[in-house]
Amino acid sequence: MSDVTCPYCGAAQEINHDDGYGYEEDIDHEQDCTECSKTFKFTTSISFNYEAICQDGDHDMQPFGEKWTDMYACKNCNYCEKRIAKDK
Repeated sequence: MSDVTCPYCGAAQEINHDDGYGYEEDIDHEQDCTECSKTFKFTTSISFNYEAICQDGDHDMQPFGEKWTDMYACKNCNYCEKRIAKDK
């Protein structure tokens, strides 16, 4: 898996993070391409995303909408599920 692509030759590159190098945000870092040996710059951006959902069994489920009659969503969080109607 590559982290970036060399802007000169297009080769996939993995950033060398030895001793934590390249993790600091908002500054330019430099690395030599493993294919063409040219030095390129890169910047780092780190983001954290969290999503809280109810515990299983605590969801307050309601129909998702008129278009998707088999979809239900919790009123308190982003949890949703498909429910298949049982034949009578």
